[in-house]
Amino acid sequence: MMNKERLKRVITEMKKLGLKQILVSDDPSIFWLTGRIVNPMERCGAILIKDDGDVHAFMNNLFCFAPLDGVTMHYYADGENPYKLIADELVPGPVGFDKNWASKHTISILKERNDIIPEFGSEPIDICKSHKDEYEREALRHAAKINDMAVEFGINHISPELDELTLSNMIEEFFEKHGAVQDIQLQYVCYGKNAAEPHHGAVAGEMLHEGDAVLFDLWAPINNYWCDMTRTVFYKSVSEEHRKVYEIVKQAQQAAIDFVKPGVKMSDIDAVARKVISDAGYGEYFLTRTGHGVGMTVHEPPEASPSCDLVAEVGMCFSIEPGIYLKDNVGVRIEDLVIVTEDGCEVLTKYPKDLQVVE
Repeated sequence: MMNKERLKRVITEMKKLGLKQILVSDDPSIFWLTGRIVNPMERCGAILIKDDGDVHAFMNNLFCFAPLDGVTMHYYADGENPYKLIADELVPGPVGFDKNWASKHTISILKERNDIIPEFGSEPIDICKSHKDEYEREALRHAAKINDMAVEFGINHISPELDELTLSNMIEEFFEKHGAVQDIQLQYVCYGKNAAEPHHGAVAGEMLHEGDAVLFDLWAPINNYWCDMTRTVFYKSVSEEHRKVYEIVKQAQQAAIDFVKPGVKMSDIDAVARKVISDAGYGEYFLTRTGHGVGMTVHEPPEASPSCDLVAEVGMCFSIEPGIYLKDNVGVRIEDLVIVTEDGCEVLTKYPKDLQVVE
């Protein structure tokens, strides 16, 4: 059934933003509202929400999307035009379209009506989804526990006999055995200089050598909520330079975590981590934002970046993951998920962060 409390919150945000009608097509957002997975693939599937509480759902009948209480259902078959069904229910003026909807759907609706104005319409849902209720917080805590176990599994299986891709696949299988759903993106396992690429994909034949950093960036959806965590360890030995870099990143991450509380700007959280790294002389090697929101998707608002002026509020969940990336040398990133609390934040991922040399 439609979650009436969440719907009410979305409509409140619509009114604040002056949006009279929005089309929700993002699968996780529809699940958040209805508790149902849709995944219409290339077909059209959407929920129309109006600021007066009138709600319509448009679904292909192949997907057996059962009626929802308080929602006017519109079904269509392959070969029929779903866009006219949607267009007929729109009122003239601005329409908020989902930011992730394929342009073929948006354009097809616009062709049906010349009296509507397309606008970005995801913000009301995004704002509401960024404030996790207690059910969602517990789901994120559970996912984080699995993430801790996966990181420990990966570190315990570091071996010069395993290339990056083999170890990545082993970790993916571990996740799936513990309730995760396979994602198209493999787990990041990065040896040596490959760790200096912030989004290095595991490579077959890439082997481990003494003194290498080993960076694990591991994430997966578990019961529809994501975990995301990074740890960097060293194999057999660590140079003084690499030790120095590690300790700077660790200090930056802890400073940012300590700064998190309701009312602070997300950009200021980023600035705290960035200042530690810049003051140590490595500012130009901090190549990424400090963090991103996590929930029913692994990247969602809010983000801890220089350009984000959103304010941290109770219930928001996001990563804190500063890093230093020295090309052709070493990369170090440490990442935890936090949930904003009344007086600070709760750190969800618990695997130790003291520098670790694996024998």
